[in-house]
Amino acid sequence: MCRVGGSVFRSLALAAHGDGEPNHLFSDPTYRPTVISTLVAWLSVSDNRAKLFAFLAVSLFATAGVGALTAPDRPHPTVDEERPANNTLIALQGYEHEGRAIEVNPRGEVVWEYAKADDVFDVEALGPNRVQIAVADEIPDERCPARFRDDGHRNCVRNALRVVDKETKATLWEYAWFDAKLHAHELHDADHYTVDGEHHWVLVDMGNDRVFAVNRAKEILWWWNATDRYERPPEMGAEGDWTHANDVDRVEPGVFRVSLRNFDTVVDLHVKSDATGSDDESVRVEPVVGPDSFSKRGDVLHEQHNPDTLGDTLLVADSENDRVLEVRNGRIVWEYGGSAVFDWPRDADRLPNGHTLVADSYNDRVVELNEDGDIVWAIETGSLPYEVDRLPGEGSDGPTAREAGIPNETRGASVIHERGSWAISMVKYVAPDNLAKQSFVVVLGLFALVGTGIERWR
Repeated sequence: MCRVGGSVFRSLALAAHGDGEPNHLFSDPTYRPTVISTLVAWLSVSDNRAKLFAFLAVSLFATAGVGALTAPDRPHPTVDEERPANNTLIALQGYEHEGRAIEVNPRGEVVWEYAKADDVFDVEALGPNRVQIAVADEIPDERCPARFRDDGHRNCVRNALRVVDKETKATLWEYAWFDAKLHAHELHDADHYTVDGEHHWVLVDMGNDRVFAVNRAKEILWWWNATDRYERPPEMGAEGDWTHANDVDRVEPGVFRVSLRNFDTVVDLHVKSDATGSDDESVRVEPVVGPDSFSKRGDVLHEQHNPDTLGDTLLVADSENDRVLEVRNGRIVWEYGGSAVFDWPRDADRLPNGHTLVADSYNDRVVELNEDGDIVWAIETGSLPYEVDRLPGEGSDGPTAREAGIPNETRGASVIHERGSWAISMVKYVAPDNLAKQSFVVVLGLFALVGTGIERWR
């Protein structure tokens, strides 16, 4: 880099002082070169442009390499203006079989970690010593059930809802099933509740487009199939990503709120009895927000995640629009974010103190906003976060934005920034994370190398 850089700077110096080959711009003794005119004159020579491109390429690749080697590979705070009082649970889906659940303290230090799954989605505290975790593991075909071995899909997926002992990390209870493949067939969410003192769980089965509940004995209590209400497009095929049901919450006895991501829709399932077994005909569907259709684009939400209920208001991560919303009676009453702030957020919780906790997925961070809409605490996770919960299981029990006085704020980024951020996120699925973060610099370096070759060839 020094030799190339030295050549570039020497060439510029010669051009500026007239010590090299004569140039017609400097033949007039009355001419006094400016910095701009000198640079233009120097760049008019093809060999000089090649030297500049080479210098830029070497510099950019060196910058990317240093950045990849020196970037922290563990979660660490990036904003520490107002530390939370309690620890925070974070579900890290990861990019390539690196799923983890972690707990960080107010200083951003990891104090607990569970890394026994390829993908981790839902994480929830069930008291001080137990954690509920929704996971998905890709299984080689030879270890899959017979029906999935030769189904035309590479490998299969084993979805599992686990209740884990925090101290030993042992699985205390598990409900699991196999499906055809990993992508769009994972278990993204489950909600724990009790009926007459008995433990129940409701789960979203993305691969089979259904919602169902089980008890501790693993008996299915009730179920709902999306095909009971909607018509699946015949061209999609049996394993196509149709509803992409990614979240379920029991909002009151007999009512379960479900996010149908690919419908841009949130619905309520009204179940006649969520305490005993019943057939799917006992489930009534009531749309909450969205077009209630796979074929129509939503006017409010676009591929949302993790809707939470604040009284008569829905707090939801409007992922493809890079924002967090509050929706009441189908209308947006508060919004925060935009592509200059968030990149594909997938969870937002309103805390009792009026702060908002957000899993800002493709920015690889968790952020906390105060009631003024300022980011006062942020953790860079180093891996793709899916869900975040403030202990001890505070969830979204806080006030609405109107009650807390949180202002609206959205800021959009340039198209170049948006496309560049998306490209970097995609690279993370196939490249080491620290190197992926430098991919934009690497791309610039590649362009510089191409420029060098063109100029040399010319």
